[in-house]
Amino acid sequence: MYLVVGIGGIIGALLRFSISEWFLTLGYISVAGTLCVNLIGCFFLGLVQGCARVFELPPWLVTGVGTGLIGAFTTFSTFSIEVVRFLEQGNFMLALYYIVISSVGGYFLANMGFSLVTYKKNEV
Repeated sequence: MYLVVGIGGIIGALLRFSISEWFLTLGYISVAGTLCVNLIGCFFLGLVQGCARVFELPPWLVTGVGTGLIGAFTTFSTFSIEVVRFLEQGNFMLALYYIVISSVGGYFLANMGFSLVTYKKNEV
């Protein structure tokens, strides 16, 4: 189990770093990369959990992908520091927007990923 989490973690961390760097090279502020990876991660974690329920995936696979890959891909700590920086700079509304978009968007996308798979099972 540790091995699959570690392998997933390496892949997830490298993907997150690559996407964040890509956003910076395009001229976006750093929060754009963080927001993107966190929202994508929410959707895919919901999708993985839905697949785990519908297709009865082995626990090592769900843990490796969910905790390892997606856990390393997403970053709550970076999100939190970015919020703190906004607040320190006096950008209270930007901090609030970032928190709301991240939270509501994350819940929505996680539910959408989960529902996408579990809805299909109910149709069959």
